[in-house]
Amino acid sequence: MNELTPDHVLGELAAIAFADPGTERSGQPIKVADKLRALEMLYKHLGLGDGQTTEGVIIVDEA
Repeated sequence: MNELTPDHVLGELAAIAFADPGTERSGQPIKVADKLRALEMLYKHLGLGDGQTTEGVIIVDEA
């Protein structure tokens, strides 16, 4: 078993978050972990937001 370190956990979360799910060469489906949850955990770990602030979106219609 690998030593459980913050870097190891972060690496595992990144692998889940950025995985490209598909099928194995045998054609069997690959089990997919919860990518959204992994991205959320990375987002919080990296301090990209406090979870309380809502960002506004402005849609510009250039037509």
